[in-house]
Amino acid sequence: MSKQRILITGGLGYLGGRIANFLNGFPKTNIILGTRRKFSAIPDWAKSFQITNLNLCDTSSISDAIVNLDTVIHLAGLDEQNSFRDIEAAWKINALGTQSLLSVANDKGIQKFIYFSTFHVYGDCEGTITEETPTQPHHPYASTHRAAEDIVRFYQHYKNINTLTLRLSNAFGCPMDTEINRWALVFNDLCRQAMTSRKMIIKSSGKQYRNFISLHDVCAAIGHFLY
Repeated sequence: MSKQRILITGGLGYLGGRIANFLNGFPKTNIILGTRRKFSAIPDWAKSFQITNLNLCDTSSISDAIVNLDTVIHLAGLDEQNSFRDIEAAWKINALGTQSLLSVANDKGIQKFIYFSTFHVYGDCEGTITEETPTQPHHPYASTHRAAEDIVRFYQHYKNINTLTLRLSNAFGCPMDTEINRWALVFNDLCRQAMTSRKMIIKSSGKQYRNFISLHDVCAAIGHFLY
């Protein structure tokens, strides 16, 4: 049996690094990490992986990255803060970049496409949230991801790519790369406070309800969907 070749866009990021490390433990799996970083900036943990330059705004870059692949796990995109700062870039990268990626993937016969969206597409919805809950995106990060979901759905129904969209909530855990700054995430921030000051100060009323999921469980879910 030949190895399953999986491209992870945003493969050096907070989620991408942990997913790559997890999937690398499976036999008959070859992980390719897509990134815009210069090769001189590749962290030590990733140097054992195949690295490919990937720019979602450059179709030729995408075409060069998608070669002899079975699966694409799409994580690359602007985060919430940068989407607010530059709405046009958020649209080009999060929505149109996803479309470009799917177009090339379809042309090259990719079997499976996993897209990481966000729970932010539900807006300020309260109560129990399911896949059937109406979406109410009200900021650029949410809106561009919701648009990308529709693009993914189009390729599922009309181009016969096997797709899966995950609306991830608040993931927490240790990144592969210590240079990745995700301390603004409340769970990670509380852990850092406990270690550095032996205190945990909540910077809000403390009455909010949030769903959390560990990076370990995110990785396990991806393993379940793939294998």
